[in-house]
Amino acid sequence: MRIFHLALGSLLFTLGSFAQASDLCLQGICIGDDVETLPVKWKPIELTYYDQKFVETELEGRTIEDVYYDYNEQLVADASVLKEILPYVIQKQRFDGNVLGALSKVKAICSSLTLTGELDSESEHKLFVTFRAVADDGKRGKLRVVRIEKQFNVMAPHLRPRDADVYRALRKALKEEFPSLQIVRDIDGRANVSAMQSANALLGFRFVSDVSNPLVLRLIDDAEFNMIEDDENASPLCQR
Repeated sequence: MRIFHLALGSLLFTLGSFAQASDLCLQGICIGDDVETLPVKWKPIELTYYDQKFVETELEGRTIEDVYYDYNEQLVADASVLKEILPYVIQKQRFDGNVLGALSKVKAICSSLTLTGELDSESEHKLFVTFRAVADDGKRGKLRVVRIEKQFNVMAPHLRPRDADVYRALRKALKEEFPSLQIVRDIDGRANVSAMQSANALLGFRFVSDVSNPLVLRLIDDAEFNMIEDDENASPLCQR
């Protein structure tokens, strides 16, 4: 029993404190934050041979701007910057510290760019943050945190029976912390569409993963704001 309480305490500790400005926070990161201002370290992304070939193939016979246009992304920047982040933006749809550094050189983001990054941590639990570009009073565009996911080292009880008690206790604790929390079987399942419309927090197992069915807590941005493509507060450079 003592081991169980220690395990649960460790899990709850990894959630971090909740900021007063938002009820949707994990480990000091809140929905609505500017991802570029977060004092965290992002896990580096290694490009593969196939990522490099993707860039070469896409750029064969056309400009870098044409490639972005074909994938419905519009960023105003030097060609060298656009090429540097091409595999991350188009192929992987992920970011790390280097990608954020390159995005700081972009003059204007004119499409609702959405990328996901992972915190660089030695913890057995993983934290993923997704941002979306939104209008920022005529500036380049803000990289707003719109989703946070905590992937616990807790497996479906039918696969790892020893996790059953931890799962039940964690589910109860999270329900108290997030009153709107919806419990679903498959965090990525299509059956969750209605639940996502009414909840800003979901808890369920991920059945397509690099590990065996981990438990995932997902916090979702429920604020209403315009797509940057249609927002009059987007950068004037987007109107060219």
